[in-house]
Amino acid sequence: MTGTSMDGVDTVLVDIHDNNKTQLISSYEQPLTDDLRDKIIGASNASADSLHDIALLDQELAETYATCIQSLLKQSGIKADNVQAIGSHGQTIRHCPDCQPPYTIQIGNADRLVELTGITVVSNFRQRDMAAGGQGAPLAPLFHHHLFAQPGTTRVCINLGGIANISVLNANGLISGFDTGPANTLMDHWAMRQRGERYDKDAYWASSGRVNESLLNSLLSEPWLSRQPPKSTGPELFNLQWLDSHLAGLDVSPVDVQRTLCEYTAMTLSDAISRYAPDSEELIVCGGGAYNPLLLERIEHHLPDKQLQSSEAFDMAPEWVEASMFAWLAWRTLNGLPGNVPTVTGASHEVVLGAIHPA
Repeated sequence: MTGTSMDGVDTVLVDIHDNNKTQLISSYEQPLTDDLRDKIIGASNASADSLHDIALLDQELAETYATCIQSLLKQSGIKADNVQAIGSHGQTIRHCPDCQPPYTIQIGNADRLVELTGITVVSNFRQRDMAAGGQGAPLAPLFHHHLFAQPGTTRVCINLGGIANISVLNANGLISGFDTGPANTLMDHWAMRQRGERYDKDAYWASSGRVNESLLNSLLSEPWLSRQPPKSTGPELFNLQWLDSHLAGLDVSPVDVQRTLCEYTAMTLSDAISRYAPDSEELIVCGGGAYNPLLLERIEHHLPDKQLQSSEAFDMAPEWVEASMFAWLAWRTLNGLPGNVPTVTGASHEVVLGAIHPA
């Protein structure tokens, strides 16, 4: 998959046993080229639609995915014939759960991917949930429950990708969750604009800045934050144009903007957990933001009574959880099992997710 952070392609090889145990066998990451990343950003920009360009990008992404899959299989010594299926999330270029009717678009041509790899592909995971009245996101909570649930203990799994979302794994077995706001997307795009860097490694830059309270309060006034779940969001809302509108009239240094964006992610996430999972005892962090020490420190600051730990403690490195989820969801699709959680997405009922493209 490629996510809202648009940094690279995450590819994993997962063994799912009959007893539903999931084991990560091998992993491979390939950074997106600047050219491909720029094309994705262009396709995601509502003011720059070109059906021809999007169709070509759809094919180019499939070719990129195929190259990554072939590299992963070569690295792991596994032949394509031994792979049951590819679960391909693709690249989201538009997510509009509040449109009437709602829609979501992921590209990375699944039929082309089948032809290039010779492996069955399961794709288009979000559309069926939307057709059933859901947001199409987040889809992670069911997988988080599969990996991390502990009977008698309420845990919250925090996914810090481009967008932040939480999965509340209640002690009684019930699952809830929703997007809480931006995680890395604003910080990454600001670092690219100001420093030409794809992200602020180890938060070195942000750590040298100070929180600007005027900017922070302006960001916290975003009406979407006060909406009740189910809810989902993306860079359609939280983008640099949105940030620029809050910076208008303020004199804030670039480094202080970066520090404030980090605080914004920590505060919106922590507030969501305090409001919707106040009895949670343990927090499990995954996604690229799990390697941002400043962000983790600020989450711990705002939630001092919670135990924070990495998904690494559960034998799943933070950067591979989401890609593994789509392998697992593909397995569920092939076995006729539902992949959504109506209490999370707002769908009217459970549905089998995804379209199957047989080899």
